[in-house]
Amino acid sequence: MGIAFSLFAGRLIQLQGMEGTKYRVLAERQRLQTVPLHAVRGSITSGDGTMLATTLQTDTVFADPKLMTASQQPQIAADLAVPLGMPQATILSLIQHPSSPQYVVLKQAVPAATADEIDSLALPGGKHGPLPGIGLHQSYSRVYPNGDLAASLLGFTDTKNGDLTGEAGIEQEYNSLLAGKNGSEEVQATSNGQPIPLTPDTLTPTVPGRSIKLTILSGIQYSAEQACKQRVILTHAAYCTAVVMQPHTGQILAFAQYPTFSPANPVSEASTTDDLLGNTFQPGSTAKVITVAAALEHGGQTIMSPYRVPYQIVVHGFPFHDAEAHPTERLTVAGILANSSNVGMVQVVQHVSPQTQYRYLRAFGLGQSTGLNLPGASDGILPAPSHWWGDTRYTLAFGQGVAANAVQMASVYQAIANGGVRVQPSIVAGTTSASGKFSPAAAPPKRRVIQKKTARELISILQQVPLVDSRGGVPWGDIAGYPIAAKTGTAQEPNAAGCLCNYGSSYIGMAPANNPQVVVAINVQDPRGSAYFGDEVAGPVFYQVMRSALQTLKIPPNYLQRPDVRLTAP
Repeated sequence: MGIAFSLFAGRLIQLQGMEGTKYRVLAERQRLQTVPLHAVRGSITSGDGTMLATTLQTDTVFADPKLMTASQQPQIAADLAVPLGMPQATILSLIQHPSSPQYVVLKQAVPAATADEIDSLALPGGKHGPLPGIGLHQSYSRVYPNGDLAASLLGFTDTKNGDLTGEAGIEQEYNSLLAGKNGSEEVQATSNGQPIPLTPDTLTPTVPGRSIKLTILSGIQYSAEQACKQRVILTHAAYCTAVVMQPHTGQILAFAQYPTFSPANPVSEASTTDDLLGNTFQPGSTAKVITVAAALEHGGQTIMSPYRVPYQIVVHGFPFHDAEAHPTERLTVAGILANSSNVGMVQVVQHVSPQTQYRYLRAFGLGQSTGLNLPGASDGILPAPSHWWGDTRYTLAFGQGVAANAVQMASVYQAIANGGVRVQPSIVAGTTSASGKFSPAAAPPKRRVIQKKTARELISILQQVPLVDSRGGVPWGDIAGYPIAAKTGTAQEPNAAGCLCNYGSSYIGMAPANNPQVVVAINVQDPRGSAYFGDEVAGPVFYQVMRSALQTLKIPPNYLQRPDVRLTAP
């Protein structure tokens, strides 16, 4: 007996003395329960204050099957069916499933009013109070009040471990800023997980996320999305994009595409593609302004330099021809650009070196990041001169052999409209803290890419384009009271088999041409039908979006006449 008592005493000394601290910690852990507290995700608004994305407090309804008897389960399922909007059989199967754990989620994102209704339910004959084994905990849901407006820019969120996590667009790129910082609450609970009343708890407060104000204007954004939608439906095109920019600030006022998706219910990865930054296309004739700029500044050319322009020409064994047959013409550099002659451009580019040609393409922003840094953005394709072969420099002169996204091409014309100074595109105007303090975004970098004189000359030439490019009798670059400087583009695009059988149709311009306040860039890819030229396919979208932008921005008409620029050479 002495030996036995000695063993008991030794074990007690070991447990209480030597290992007492360890078991006290384990006991506290068993009694203490940490409840995560999720921070409120910041909202996203447009430049004019329209709410594009916000967070609402909701509840998650869950069940603990072990806290209800088998006879109670059918009645509990029946009571929950109406408020949850779920079939009774579905609820019952979740509760009665053989592998059901203690925590079974019945429904997420339940409105507060519905949660209050569920909290007041009681079984027949029981006291007023929550249904046994049914619990609620606070959660949040992401809401997009304006449906799919600016969906490709906003992106969407997904629920992971109770958090709203950005999965695309602004929601993903600025997730850490929008999400804030989660907190927690440590409470004392019974063995079945129920909080013990009147016991002290430890609270780590949440830090709400910051809200983001974008530069887009909801009216222009909506108009651009609708114009793209109408054109895709009419031409059976793959997609349409529209970018509206302010030349002096680089701010994007519309970032539109069709097809689009619902950010509240994204269906698949394919349906959420960002066509504006993720998809690239060959710009075609809209890139000819870069070639002309290089020739004017480093090729000894003027806008009046004369050229003999046949329908077809062979250079170093490579044939080139214009889009439509025509007799041999005498055109100035201005005439070559306004008439969009590939043959003329092949001759003009021979006045500059490949290195100079490449430097101007890069200076205008091709082959590099736009600076928006949104997920899935492409830098495009611009091979260095060391990788050029055969006819590369000549095809680059008229916008083939290079790939750009919609924002990059809008930025080319932004630089021209801004007197030759390129401003990095921006989409975020600033952020607002939970206390309401607004912090504007840093000014984007800018640099001169062409001389002011060159920019003026290019604009004067581009004002002639609406006179030349009006097949079908509709001058889409002609808006009453506003001088427009614009350029069309029709590029051949490879299909899945590698055949250049598809087309990309573009229309990019600025207004008012004498003092540009807005740039609109339209691209329609792979239109199906007899029409594929840029003015025919993309022109109507340009007209609608430009007119809407001028009205929304309240830019008054000035009715100035086009400058007289000689297009034909003696």
